[in-house]
Amino acid sequence: MNKIFLYIATAITAVGMTSCLDILDQEPLDSYTDDAVWSDLALSETYLNAQYMNLWAENMKGTRFAHYTDEVYQKHTYGSENVTQGLLSCDNPAIGWDDTMWDPWYSYYQYISKINLFLERIDDVPGDEEYRNHQKGQGLFLRAWNYHMLYSLFGRVPIVDHTYSLDATFDKTRQDLDVVADFIIRDCDAAAELLPLEYSKGKDFGRATKGAALALKSRVLLYKASPLFGTPSNEKWKAAANAAKDVMDLGKYYLKSVSSSDEYSALFYDERNPEAIFMKLYDPKYGSGSNMSFLYQAPCGIGNGFQGWGNFNPTQNIVDKFQMADGTDPELKTYYDTYPWYGREIRFYSAFILDGDEWGYAADKREVEIYFGADGLPNGKDSGGGEYWWNASNTGYSMRKFMDPSYDSNSTTMHTSPWFFMRLSEIYLNYAECQIELGNTGEALEYINKVRTRALLPDATGENIRKEYEYERQMELVFEGQRWFDLRRWKRMTEEYSKPIYGVSIWKYLNEDGTTVKRYWTDNVISTRVFNNEKLYWVPVPRWELNRSKLIDGAPYE
Repeated sequence: MNKIFLYIATAITAVGMTSCLDILDQEPLDSYTDDAVWSDLALSETYLNAQYMNLWAENMKGTRFAHYTDEVYQKHTYGSENVTQGLLSCDNPAIGWDDTMWDPWYSYYQYISKINLFLERIDDVPGDEEYRNHQKGQGLFLRAWNYHMLYSLFGRVPIVDHTYSLDATFDKTRQDLDVVADFIIRDCDAAAELLPLEYSKGKDFGRATKGAALALKSRVLLYKASPLFGTPSNEKWKAAANAAKDVMDLGKYYLKSVSSSDEYSALFYDERNPEAIFMKLYDPKYGSGSNMSFLYQAPCGIGNGFQGWGNFNPTQNIVDKFQMADGTDPELKTYYDTYPWYGREIRFYSAFILDGDEWGYAADKREVEIYFGADGLPNGKDSGGGEYWWNASNTGYSMRKFMDPSYDSNSTTMHTSPWFFMRLSEIYLNYAECQIELGNTGEALEYINKVRTRALLPDATGENIRKEYEYERQMELVFEGQRWFDLRRWKRMTEEYSKPIYGVSIWKYLNEDGTTVKRYWTDNVISTRVFNNEKLYWVPVPRWELNRSKLIDGAPYE
């Protein structure tokens, strides 16, 4: 999102009691009647703000979508085995323990029901027309966003675009994939017509804009054109390309130039990043969800910014993919007797906390120690043999991306780095993929190279355009939750899950002259994963829903 927060907890209640006592005749101070909310645009906006709070960013979750790919091994599994071990079923539909992961079907439809109520009532709220239209546009965008999550996870879903009375009959069935996509697109188009390119008031920074609506349309049309979501066609790829181009043609967003990995890292904790199209913001005083990056990402050892749960461990698989600064592939080995991470591109150093890096806040900054000690040497503080071994990284790596090194994690102020749901780099890459599928290699290269240039890399050549594109998409969007959806829509999960997840094993040795040396093994198998059935491409409809409505089918699971 951007800068909107719900400063008061507003309960929408129907108050149906009367009394001859004056005190009971007063308007409640901590809640509002249904009629009151829909008679005042300020109150309808408060209701709308609550719907923004239901947007779950990846940095709020104990299970992230990156764990379901080659990018991250999740140390504390939190029910993610259902995905990684192929255990999903209608009786076992959870994809994690967080709100939108435990029961995404229920969560997203609950959010949609609240937005449907808003959309049914907002046209009749008196007041300034532009103000009301902006609210309605945001409501349409938020409904589209929640449906895009259902579409991405379940594919075929019922389209519920209105509220139901208590005595109403529910007669909805799961709609075909293209019907669902087209419904989302209509909401995006309607939202874009009502929303401004930007808001004039600073307090509105963070609300959905025209750019956000068009960017979401771009993503949904990209999915619609992809193999998992139906039969790809030139018509579908052209529509997706045009949608991405519409975002670029707004002239609102641009890639900020950087000169180092530190400057690139800073893009991800800068809410004013000019490529940000839609993001979730956090407030240090008023809760709008909690940014849990430091807790789940930081190494486990002693020191400020440490003592994290080390939950998201980047894999050797993703480490090995990053190119050198000159754009060549690294020379990969399974054993290194010297530091193995010299000379990589800047996004590499923005992505990982490596053994030997300095981390921590102010005077507490120190060297990260992921190594084990041999020859009587002590184990590193941040290793599996250290004091906080239960939260040590299994892979030998910690995730740096999204963590602001100037944040004092010992303070009482929460971490407020934003989460980018959509940014211009994704739009460039969406457009490039469409042009590749349409056979326009030169056009695709132009937009791939816009992203590479910002990363200080030489241009891609187009000699293997698909490989060059997929490299750029993964490295630029690494850990942002997009990889799992890409592998699924490309129908590449069987291939991906056939490969083990690797980590690095680091040992520190004592030389005869009293000096020390480290050695690195990168063939440490951390886990294997299971994807043995095509039905696993889709999250299953939960059994409780199938039991409740016989019109909703469980395919492909039943």
